[in-house]
Formats: sequence, C-alpha cells, structure tokens
Amino acid sequence: MAEKKKYNYMENVLTEINRNFISLDDNEVKRNNKILESILSTIIDKMKQKDPLFKDMFSRVFYGGSYYDGLRVGKPEEFDLDLLLSLPKYAEPEVTTSNMPGFVHVQLKKYDAWIRQPEAMPTYRNFGSLFDKDYFADTQKVLAWMEGIVQKTLNEFPKKGPKSVLTTQKDGSFEIIVQKSGPALTLKISGSGITMDVDLVPCFVFREDKWPKSGFKPNPVKSKPEFFIVPKNPKTTNGTPTRYWRLSFQEQERVLIDNKRTLKPTIKLLKKLRDNLQHKSIASYYIKTAVLHISDTKSDDFWTNSLSYTFMTVLKEYINFIKNGKIPYYWNTNNNLIGGLNPSTLQNMVNRLNAMVTVIEKKPDDPYTIAKYLLNNEEQIILGMGGLALK
Repeated sequence: MAEKKKYNYMENVLTEINRNFISLDDNEVKRNNKILESILSTIIDKMKQKDPLFKDMFSRVFYGGSYYDGLRVGKPEEFDLDLLLSLPKYAEPEVTTSNMPGFVHVQLKKYDAWIRQPEAMPTYRNFGSLFDKDYFADTQKVLAWMEGIVQKTLNEFPKKGPKSVLTTQKDGSFEIIVQKSGPALTLKISGSGITMDVDLVPCFVFREDKWPKSGFKPNPVKSKPEFFIVPKNPKTTNGTPTRYWRLSFQEQERVLIDNKRTLKPTIKLLKKLRDNLQHKSIASYYIKTAVLHISDTKSDDFWTNSLSYTFMTVLKEYINFIKNGKIPYYWNTNNNLIGGLNPSTLQNMVNRLNAMVTVIEKKPDDPYTIAKYLLNNEEQIILGMGGLALK
C-alpha cells in the first residue's frame, strides 16, 4: 500500500499537465468531428459516383489513429481514416503470411472464374488493374487507383487556384488540396477558422476466417472479428515489394486499451515525455505497443490506481523495453519494432530516462520535478513554474 502512495505528491501536477497541455479541447473536438464528417460524406458520395468499382467494394470508413483512440497529444487537427474495401468472395482472396513479420500477401485464387460471372461486369472491368500478373494485390496499383478517384472527385468542385472548394450546408466553405504521404492521401483542409490534415488510406478488410495463423496472436476480442491490411511496404524485402501489405488490428487494439481508467492518460504522458526529450525515433505506435504488452501483465485493478503510480510504474517498464532494444510487435513478437534503431541511440535514451527517474526518486517533496521533464520552458511558465526546463 505504501508503494502505491509513493508518488501521490505529484498527482495534482500530472492531472494539471494532462488537462492543460495534453487533453484536447472538447468544443474543438466536437466542432472538428462535425465538420470532418460532413466533408467526408460529401467526398465519399462523389467517389462512388465517379467509380462504380469503388462503390461496389467500399465497405465503411474506420476512424483510426491516436485521435479516435483517445491518445492524441496536441490539437485535434490530424485525422487517420481507413477506407475499408471488400474483395469479392468468389474470387477467393487468400491471405498468406510473408517472410516479413507483420506483413502479408493477398492473392486471388479464382480471378478468371470470378470475372466471367455475370455480376462482375461491367462494374469489375478494371478490377484486374489492382493486381499483378499472378493476381497478388499490388500496393502501388491500389494507391494509384485511389489517388485517381480522389483527384477526379475533387475536380468536380469549384476551383480556387490549385484548391477545390467544398461548401457544406451548415459549416461554410472549405478549401481542399491533396498530397501523397506514404500509403495515405492527405487532404489538407482549411476554412471557417479551422485547418486539418486528413489521411485517407485504402485498406482491404477481412473477417476472422482469414486471420493470419503462423506466429500471430489469435483474436482476443471476439466482438471485433475484422482486421485490415494497409498498402505500406516494409523497408527491405527479399521479394516483390509491392506484394507486401501491413496488417492492422486497430479495432482490437482500441478495445484492449479501453475501460482502463489511467491507461490512456499514461500513454499520453509517455508521448508527451517522448516529445519533450526529443526521442524522435520512437513512434507513437511503439509506445502504445509497449503499454499493450505491459497491460497483459496487469490486472484491470492496476489501472484504477492513481495516475502518478501507474505512470511511474509503466515508465520504469517502458525503460526496460528500450534498454533491451526490443519492443515486440504485439500481434507477432517475431517483429521487433525498434530493431532497426541504432543501439547507441537507444542507450542514450535509457541514460536520460534513468537519470530522470533517479532525480524524481530523490525529490519526493517536489511535485514539480516531473513537470521539468514533461513540459518545455513556455509550458512551465504557464503552469507557474517560472521556466525551469532541465538541460
């Protein structure tokens, strides 16, 4: 019990930091959600009109990423949206694990038989252009197809220079321009006093009967039987790069981190710490993954403890992941998410984080010590600390 109360002295400061420098403004969130949904429904309706294949394959939008997970640190201006597409059953799409953990291939086993079906034509006339000569789904071809649809759609709206102008019934007019960014097409939207970047990613969605077997964790969330594959290639491969699709179990991960009172605030504090210490090579997903592993070793009661206790406990375990040079991919532990990072970079992170913990442990009478690591100078002044950021 004493151990659980050990960090109570910093509880109020962590709560203040979370409220003032991490949590999103509720009014901004509601406003941006409303505007985004209005813009997106208009664009997707137009995309369906422009491309009958997209209309037939389109399943739904998955609102993904840290914003919708409740893990965003900063302003609610970046959104990750997956456009989920279904492949026809009769073409017999087969998902097979690749030689790269976390990546799969998708091949149509009966493309020729499907395309001869009366219901395939004329809608699926260009379906074959999404696959290579052996009918493996091709990431670059799918991305090019999606880019073409989005560009044709935006060209339907009035122009203002290179930007398209979309006018909504209730929220005013918005200027939109599209940029390519990895597997995403980024809609840069501005107008009515807001700016937002919306990443649209075309993904194929599969049900549990296609769940990858070899080396993969079985689905722990039976209420969420679907998983996605994303057109993102690994950095290095031994095969055809465009045949590699990254797995995404976002729906299951969202459930696993939900209903644990201090889990999300703990992740957000770790991300804030990462940003302030400039540990730029640690992606937000790496932090989320480390906490998923940690959560597996804790009872649900652990997350009912004070934020200060859960944060410090998780921080020490997170440091061990960095120290060991290994954050295994949650769904297939053969894939080390930080395996490509320079060992000296990781060691520098460990040294800095351990030094921070040592200072915190030595000053149990100073609730602001933790803030010196979580906040920059300007934020410390706002908090009333007078700008004491540690060098």
